[in-house]
Amino acid sequence: MYHVSFDAQQPELRWQAQEVVREVDHRPHLLVRLAVQGGYFPHRAAVPFVRIIAGGRTVTEAWFTEITGDSSALMAYFATDLPADGIIEFGYEEQVLGRVPAVFDGKQIQRLDRKRLPVEVIETTSEYLREKRR
Repeated sequence: MYHVSFDAQQPELRWQAQEVVREVDHRPHLLVRLAVQGGYFPHRAAVPFVRIIAGGRTVTEAWFTEITGDSSALMAYFATDLPADGIIEFGYEEQVLGRVPAVFDGKQIQRLDRKRLPVEVIETTSEYLREKRR
């Protein structure tokens, strides 16, 4: 169970998502980078989380996250097979700090042309992450 620490609906918050190739464990991985912008995202000792909620439950959570140097954006890296829609929620540990008012829409992800990617790029799917976490 988690709790929301304040009025989590912040109308200025927005999101955008695009596929990127990012080196993880010295190998290139295809991921979806979801950027939450329009707020202030403080650097803390705890690592922030970003997750997508649908039907009142978490359907996916970012593999890892980063905050930009100027604290203006929270970058979350997800598997490429994200759900079709949901609510984007973020925070630290079990404390939810906010929700993005605009509903997440998987059709709005800017996708890369798979045919143009080098063969060594690993497509990071939900199944790949489940196996990696074992």
